[in-house]
Amino acid sequence: MGKAHFVSGDAARRAGQSFVHDDEDDGWDTEISTETESLLEENARLRALVVQLSRLVLKNVVEQK
Repeated sequence: MGKAHFVSGDAARRAGQSFVHDDEDDGWDTEISTETESLLEENARLRALVVQLSRLVLKNVVEQK
């Protein structure tokens, strides 16, 4: 399963703005990016489980009719 990346219009505009000089980059946003990526991966995994559960429920409903 691939990674899902969602960026709102405001976030995309902010991403284009940089208030930190490259020579002063201390990596503080690396942890945030890693946490965000982990959350997106977990979100995708949970969405897949919801789809799987929905299919099972629909299958059982159809079989009962």
